[in-house]
Amino acid sequence: MMEKRVTIKDIAAQAGVSLGAVHCALLGKKGVGAETRQRIIKIAKDVNYLPNSSAAAIKRKQLRVAAAFPTTTNDNRFFYTAIWQGIRDFFASQADLNIRCIEVPFSGIINSYSDEITELMDRTEIHGLISVGFMDNRGKISLQSLIDKDIPVILVTNDIPLSGRLCCVQPDYRVTGRMLAECITRQIPRDAGILIWAGDVLMPSHYMTVEGFDSWLSDKQLGNPLYKIHVSGAKDMDIENIARALKQKAPAAACCINARGSVILGNAIVETGLAGKIVSVGCDIFEENLRFLREGVFTNLLHKNAYLQAYMASKYMVDYLVKDIRPPSDLIYVNSEIIFESNASLCNNGFTQLLL
Repeated sequence: MMEKRVTIKDIAAQAGVSLGAVHCALLGKKGVGAETRQRIIKIAKDVNYLPNSSAAAIKRKQLRVAAAFPTTTNDNRFFYTAIWQGIRDFFASQADLNIRCIEVPFSGIINSYSDEITELMDRTEIHGLISVGFMDNRGKISLQSLIDKDIPVILVTNDIPLSGRLCCVQPDYRVTGRMLAECITRQIPRDAGILIWAGDVLMPSHYMTVEGFDSWLSDKQLGNPLYKIHVSGAKDMDIENIARALKQKAPAAACCINARGSVILGNAIVETGLAGKIVSVGCDIFEENLRFLREGVFTNLLHKNAYLQAYMASKYMVDYLVKDIRPPSDLIYVNSEIIFESNASLCNNGFTQLLL
């Protein structure tokens, strides 16, 4: 049987120090005392430690990967907190590589993306970019300037086909929409109405999810009336529009297709006194949604694994830069899940564990 290769994690555990301390000691960097340095070096020699060839290849040059996503302020926190956590957790696991993640948070105004990327390029050299794939034309121009310089770009949550990006990591939104429709229609009569908060008609992740929802109803020849409400741009107005529709249409079920809309829908259900009286499905996992689930405001949650999307995108970028391994496809799908209160703690990401 082939012996397991000793890693710096093994050395760190035996020495009782951090990965960073082992990294500094073995590479002759500052940040660790002389006695500790000698102890780490002796342990490495005793266990026949062989440096990772990929890490050795980049000792002399630090690689810098930029991660550009909206900040986690205000309503952005519902979705992008998990994105940032996935990126940070992955890069924290790569302490033995001379690679740095530069965080480029930009405001909720998509236009600011271009300014942030331009400023970053002016002040430092970057070797890769991981970013959200939904932006205005100025943002796409900034993205193209990186691609034209042969800087690899990996997109998350929304794709920009034919842009030259290395790949995009996202759910299969049409399948996700079909899952949402199946979850609901199996719990209500065939002719009962469904209200769906359908989000932004211009955002691919939104309209493709709705297309998937429609296709399920069509393929199964279900006659459920579908009441679609799209984002108005003002949260109070959106809550008012949904509350009005809940009262006037009296649907048997209600759902939404993104995180921000999930909070709006949940508040509207509470405001109209319908909590626990209709089937309702929220979207994504965060504190407010988990509370809605526990309190019976939502029957289920549609979990699109934002954490895993970001974690995988980070891994594909590092594999490409360090090992010259291309992603297996230019479009990589992450599975979505239907969550009940009983299995919420088992969602397959560390971010969910932090919340619970």
